[in-house]
Order: sequence, then C-alpha cells, then structure tokens
Amino acid sequence: MPPVNAASDRMPELAPAVCRAGEFQFAPHQTHTNHCVQSRGLFWCKSGRGWFEVNRSRYTLEPHDLYLLPWNRHIAYQAGPTEPMFTAHVHLVPWLRPGSRWVPNVPHEKHEPLYNSPDRADVKFTPTEGVVRFRIDAEDCLGRLINYTTRWYRESEREEEEGRALGVLLVREVQRLAGRVGHSNIRRPEELNRLLVYIENNFQNAPTVEQLASIINRSRSHVLKLFRLHLKMSAKAFIINRQMQEARELLINTTLPVSEVGRQAGIQDPYHFSKLFRRVVGQTPSEFRLAQSPMPISRRPSTHRETPPPPRVET
Repeated sequence: MPPVNAASDRMPELAPAVCRAGEFQFAPHQTHTNHCVQSRGLFWCKSGRGWFEVNRSRYTLEPHDLYLLPWNRHIAYQAGPTEPMFTAHVHLVPWLRPGSRWVPNVPHEKHEPLYNSPDRADVKFTPTEGVVRFRIDAEDCLGRLINYTTRWYRESEREEEEGRALGVLLVREVQRLAGRVGHSNIRRPEELNRLLVYIENNFQNAPTVEQLASIINRSRSHVLKLFRLHLKMSAKAFIINRQMQEARELLINTTLPVSEVGRQAGIQDPYHFSKLFRRVVGQTPSEFRLAQSPMPISRRPSTHRETPPPPRVET
C-alpha cells in the first residue's frame, strides 16, 4: 500500500498507470464473473445491451454508458438476449509505486500474480466513490482516449512510460467529466432533467414538443422556455443534435449503410438524413466516415455476431 503521512493523515498523490485494456464482444446471454479485480475500471458499452453486478448491486448497460468501477470489485456480467454488448475496458492502477516495475496485467482473482501487491493501491480521484456512471461518445475526448488506449495495449510494445502517461491523461479526463456532470446537474431544474432522460431513451422516435410537454404535464411554451433558458437552444434542435450524435457514433464504429444509420438515429428518409447531417456536421455522412477513419484497417462488423470467437473474457 502507498505510504500515508501520519502527520496529515492524507493519502499520497496519484501515480496512475494503465495496466490492461481491451475490447470484447459478448455472445447472447453470455455470463462471466471475476471475484476480485484490483484496478479502477473504465467499462464502456459501445453498442448492444446487458447488465452487470458489482458487489451485489446491479447496473444496466446500453450504448454510451461508461462506468467507473471500484477497486477490489466482485463483478458479474450478463449480455442481452438479442443485442449482446460490445464493450471496451481500461484498467487503471491509481497508485503504481514510482520506480517499481510496470507489469501490463491486473489480477482478477486472489490466486493470480500481483494480488495485493505492495507496489499497487487505490487512491480516490473523483468526488463519488463506488460505481459511477457517465455517458460518452466515441468523439468525446475520453471516448477517443479509451479507443486509443485499447489499441495501444493490443498493438504496441507497451512501454512503461506510455502506460503511466496514459494513466495520467485518463484520470484527468475522468475528473473533468465528473466535474462537468456534477456542475450541470446542479443548475438544471428537475423538469428539464426528466425531459433529457426521456429524449435519451426516445430520440430515435423523434418526439415532438407536445409529447415532451405531456411528460411533465406542462404547456408547450413552458418546454420551449426550459430549453432556451438552460440549454440555449430549442427542444427540436436538441433532439436533432442527439440524433446526429448517434449517427456520428454509428458511422465511426459500424459499417452500416448510410440509410440504415439514419433510420437507427431516428430519421427515416435517407435524403433528409444526409441533408440534415451535412447542415449540422458540415460534411456528408460518407465524407464524415472517411475522415474519421484513423488508419486503413477493416472496420468492426456492423451487426453483433451470434457466435463470437471463444477467447477469454478480459475485463
């Protein structure tokens, strides 16, 4: 464990490092359990659905969900029956003793190497402890950083300096995200928060302002005022932006045809979708997809495989 200053009774400063990362496509109904994972996990649902349980508390998984997981966690996974989750995970060690040997691995069970290593320990770096839920997209700074980290772990020679540097960057991005979420939620009225949750779950159906008003039993003008006052845009613009956000995510992470991307984002007419996407993003969907490709590699299949490859679940 890291030394504690007896005079101040404070934990030491962070010395974070990434010690493991990867992606995994679950099969329908697939389950897996790890009994004692010694890392702070960043667990991101990139597509599909399912749930997981940490220390006897259950959490749902859907696209855009990012969970910060606690140290020494007992975790069980359950994939959905028809759209099993495709996930990315990064294992952060908040305190890796400076000067100690960096090992690119994290113990998941008590009998594994590095369990209770004196060179590794947890250090609090967000205001909230336990399981913390965020919502991110592939284009967000943290989304891009997680994607880079999983590729770095999979494809590079894994230099220690890089692992420690990525640890610092990830911790800082999580701290920024936690600060923004807490700050924005404090200022928003409960009515608006309810509407935002509804839109998040129904943007594919393009809800109208009248439908939003009925959710909170208010007038149409009241809903318009809420969005203008607190989000500086109309309710319609907010819904369109959310649809375009979903479309960008699908264009980056799948090989779905552009017309299908539009339908899944909530816009049925392909011509209208392309026109709207260009107006909001500044590029056609095809131009955007080509520009976002990080390197000339084959893309991940756009639909979930019913029978994924059998390698061990690394989470």
